Amino acid sequence: FLELPLATTAMTMRKLKHHEQKLLKKVNFKDWKSTDNVRDATIMRRYYIQDDDDLEKYNRMSARIAALANKLREMPANDVDRIKMTECLLDKLYDMGLIPQSKSLEECHKIPPTAFCRRRLAVMLVNLKFCQFMKQAVETVEHGHIRIGPDVITNPALHITRQQEDLIEWAEGSKIKAEVKRFNNELDDF
Repeated sequence: FLELPLATTAMTMRKLKHHEQKLLKKVNFKDWKSTDNVRDATIMRRYYIQDDDDLEKYNRMSARIAALANKLREMPANDVDRIKMTECLLDKLYDMGLIPQSKSLEECHKIPPTAFCRRRLAVMLVNLKFCQFMKQAVETVEHGHIRIGPDVITNPALHITRQQEDLIEWAEGSKIKAEVKRFNNELDDF
């Protein structure tokens, strides 16, 4: 068969009309996401992530942490700045709850995107036995039944640090809180 030059086979698109541009504003045809993302789908289902951009951000952050650890590893081992930055990075990652203990830079390479998913508020509610299922936890947060300290939180994707983990409580005036107290015979009617 005949081979045509590339210039003639490529189709040129017409300029989009205003309403077409509005409809396709958030679609990027050059960087289309792959359809064989089984791993991402299972992670999103397991942790009940509603926005796929969140998982993409977690992937980027774990890659950046690994790249930063590589940069620190390239520096001389006895360099004062390297030691100081390594301690700072490990302390920050430990406080965020991404690593179990701040020992060495090796732990920075092992941080998967699911480490960020495990620190989401909805996941923490299931782990702390506030809710039984992930979907129930997301709905509970979205309806305003959870507070961290004095602030009522309505974002189930909020990253919970180790310090915030101890401050998670039922919100004042929450019907779920009243029901839990009633079940435990702690409800004060006055």
